[in-house]
Amino acid sequence: MSDSPRVPNVVTIPAGAPFLRTLVDGLLDGALIPGFAPRGDPLALADATIFLPTRRASRALRDAFLEALDGRATLLPRIAPLGDVDADMEAADPLDDADADLPPAVAPLERRLTLAKLVSRFAETLDRSALALGDDDGPLIPATAAEAIHLAGDLEALIDAIETEEVDIAALDRLAPGEHDQYWAITQSFLQVALRLWPEHLDEIRRLDPSRRRRLQIDAAIARVQAGGGPVVAAGSTGSAPATRRLIAAIANAPQGAVALPGLDRDGLDDASWATLIEGDEPALAGHPQRGLSHLLRALGLARAEVRELAPAPRPLAARGKLVADALRPADTTDLWSRAPLAPAESAAALGEVAIVATAHPRGEATAAALALREALETPRKTAALVTPDRGLAARVAVELERWGVAIDDSAGQPLGAARAGALLRLAADAALDPTPANLLALLRAPACRLAAEAGLPERAIDALDLVAFRTPLAKPGFAALRAALDARARGPAARFGGADRAQAARLLDALEAALAPLASLAASGPTPLVQLATGLRAVYDAVAGAPEGDDAEELGRFLDELADAAASADPISPRSFPGVVEALMAGRTVRPRRDRHPRLRILGPLEARLISVDRIVLGGLNDGVWPPAPQSDAWINRPLRAELGLAQPERRIGLSAHDFCQLLGAREAVLTRAAKAGGAPTIPSRWLQRLAAVAPADYAAAEARGARYAALGERLDDAGRAPPTRPPEPRPALELRPTRLSVTAVETWLRDPYSIYARHVLRLEELGPVGPAPGPAELGDVVHAALEAFLSSGVAMDDIAARENLLRLGREAFGDLAERDEVRLMWLPRFERIADWTLAFERGRNAQVTTRHAERTGAFAFPTVAGREFTLNVRADRIDLLADGSAVLIDYKTGRAATARQALAGFAPQLPLEGAILREGGFEGIAPKAGALGGMMLLRLTGRDPAGEIIDIRHKTEPLEAVADEALKRFRQVVDRFENPDEPYRSLSHPQFLSRPEGPYAHLARVKEWSATGGAAEGDGGEA
Repeated sequence: MSDSPRVPNVVTIPAGAPFLRTLVDGLLDGALIPGFAPRGDPLALADATIFLPTRRASRALRDAFLEALDGRATLLPRIAPLGDVDADMEAADPLDDADADLPPAVAPLERRLTLAKLVSRFAETLDRSALALGDDDGPLIPATAAEAIHLAGDLEALIDAIETEEVDIAALDRLAPGEHDQYWAITQSFLQVALRLWPEHLDEIRRLDPSRRRRLQIDAAIARVQAGGGPVVAAGSTGSAPATRRLIAAIANAPQGAVALPGLDRDGLDDASWATLIEGDEPALAGHPQRGLSHLLRALGLARAEVRELAPAPRPLAARGKLVADALRPADTTDLWSRAPLAPAESAAALGEVAIVATAHPRGEATAAALALREALETPRKTAALVTPDRGLAARVAVELERWGVAIDDSAGQPLGAARAGALLRLAADAALDPTPANLLALLRAPACRLAAEAGLPERAIDALDLVAFRTPLAKPGFAALRAALDARARGPAARFGGADRAQAARLLDALEAALAPLASLAASGPTPLVQLATGLRAVYDAVAGAPEGDDAEELGRFLDELADAAASADPISPRSFPGVVEALMAGRTVRPRRDRHPRLRILGPLEARLISVDRIVLGGLNDGVWPPAPQSDAWINRPLRAELGLAQPERRIGLSAHDFCQLLGAREAVLTRAAKAGGAPTIPSRWLQRLAAVAPADYAAAEARGARYAALGERLDDAGRAPPTRPPEPRPALELRPTRLSVTAVETWLRDPYSIYARHVLRLEELGPVGPAPGPAELGDVVHAALEAFLSSGVAMDDIAARENLLRLGREAFGDLAERDEVRLMWLPRFERIADWTLAFERGRNAQVTTRHAERTGAFAFPTVAGREFTLNVRADRIDLLADGSAVLIDYKTGRAATARQALAGFAPQLPLEGAILREGGFEGIAPKAGALGGMMLLRLTGRDPAGEIIDIRHKTEPLEAVADEALKRFRQVVDRFENPDEPYRSLSHPQFLSRPEGPYAHLARVKEWSATGGAAEGDGGEA
């Protein structure tokens, strides 16, 4: 019997071999653990334990056992997810029977809120001015509770790193603040307190930090392995954490233990480069794919040659592995690229089934990736997966696959905050604590909101509340102002809702107020316990969600339960900051819908894809900064300090990503995709692609040529051919649909843009105003008209000493409750005061000429058309003044942009001339100038600026105003008769001089910017709309 020490039992499975199936076959056949070959014994496997990096890999291993055993009844081994350093905490937790005597881990939300409390209290002790910090300096002083929670997340990551990498926190005391920047003095003083108080707090509540509990679990598992027992295997781990390395070492040295490493480079990298990986301390070396494995072998006391290969990879894939190893060698030895590791034929075969796709933009990349996945389904039983860290690309690919009716499983799921239930919760919190019209409407329109249905109200009740109340300027926020808006006289689109609609809207408003009350009642409070806010939010959510169903609703319910349990750990917060707190706490939580997905396609993140084998792999997002990711800065400790403390450098994650990339390239077919631009800016190809191109330029170019096929197919997929130039719309509605009544104020629109008349009076489309508007020029115009009408009707003489005060009082009354708003009080009321002074001065100067002033008088003129129909022209004149000589003066108020006298005389702004014609035709009851004489037409432009008013006198140099008015009516009747012809189209912007200003509520419907940019079309060459 030999006394030589036992060599640790360590094997490797190359990237080109299916890892889990190779592991299972090796275990069953005795190749993995000599003397243990349980393929024929259905009970022997039950004594074995297998540690894997993640839960997903654990589930896949079970499937691999079932496949290898071909359905035979067998007791499977115990399979435990071990958790690498960058695996998520949930995936790393259950080493089930290793924690019997351990206290439970502190709940995630309780941990986050407690640490946020520490951060906030520390921030309160800092004197920003004494520290010479500006308002934007540094993240260490949170301005809101939500910022404190985000910063607490960074603190959690630091605690995890310290625990996982087993760093002695006493080293913090040895770092001299004077050697570093001022932020370190702040950070050090806080961390010295926080890292002492946090464990003490956990001891008080008899809980463990999750990262410490995981380490203690691994230590317990090590003790069990060393105590002896059944066969034990650690597979797929690179030993990133010290505790994991100790467990791997214990397993490798156990009598029936074995370690299976993923993709160890046994001979592709030369010995000098391998030694550099082990001994070198340059940060760039941490980004090498073999760095972690080289350090693990050093810890195990093994050389590469002592690690046996469990099964070989197929020759082309083995060649690919050598080519990739050469491409990613350390920078110091890239001079060896000149010594090609492969013969030309081998190199060509290595990349023979690799396609490299470079598209112009992210959508093209998604389409190409989706095509590669869809193509795989044409081969029976063929499997494929997209692996990418780019969540945007993953979402776009899933959408692209839907065009073929393919639903794909996305391992990352959907962020809870973006799911229907999560979005409803956020909207409910916003609406309750800040009940602006926009927030209330967003809540009511949310797909998951069931408030109207639960109240037995139709969708039209939401429409009525929206158009009648939410789009009206309110005197103040709140439900009382909204109720007042429902009772007020409506105009525009809101006028379409009658009394019954308004009553239903009022019922909905009552239900909404009652639903939001549990949380809204706290809005005006000072700092409030989070427990109260969480309880109120739960009540609000239950009221607006009804009886929600679905995976997202279940996950949200768990979140709210956890929030209620953990809320006592938080300091009281301002209710206004609560929505931000909820959003911060929901960040990172996902929903994984339990829906049918295609069994042969998957979308995976790099972590989830570890050890998973498919026939075709699509690696997406291969741009530098995406894959590999850019090194992340730490909010608490910078790079030099991490090195001094013994924490891993950020580049280590790049090394892990590089190892993932190499492993994933072991699939028989590989499609690598990237977009040349993202966000409108050029991108840089992943450094891995750049190195492959440098090592094998000809074979890389051939792979690009193969990938160009997917890019070209993607472009053709949605190519509808060259679109003909867009033509201006020329709708020709039937005669009975054409208007027979029009306001004189709409005639200018008809002459300039007939399409707008078609949209408004034939299609009956009206522009919707903004939600929750502030008072603006339109409201000022209403006030000016109402105040001047009331003033002129009051009988107060213009030169009366009380005239000014009377007019100002009427203006304030016209503003009504809006006068309480700051913008009205500070801007619009002073403007009206200047308008009042200017108007009184204007009127006093005319007292001797004017005998009677008529304000806001309605009139009409009806006439037969060429088609035998009657057309009525309506008018509401702002002012008609009768002069001492018997003539009449027509006045129109304009508080915004006003037409010029030239435009009015040329017929493009015929409002006042047409009013004069209607007056001459007797269209204003009780107002008859002597012999139809017109003494003047003028626009009063009343803006309240400097000057406050302006007179635009409309007067022809040679023609009397009577002739101007008669000519305007004649032209208008000609226009009416022309449009009485069903073949006459309602063209958009029929006069070329108006194309330079394609604004207006219907310009987008007419696609003005599209066809005017290409020169439009000749008259008669337009299209229907």
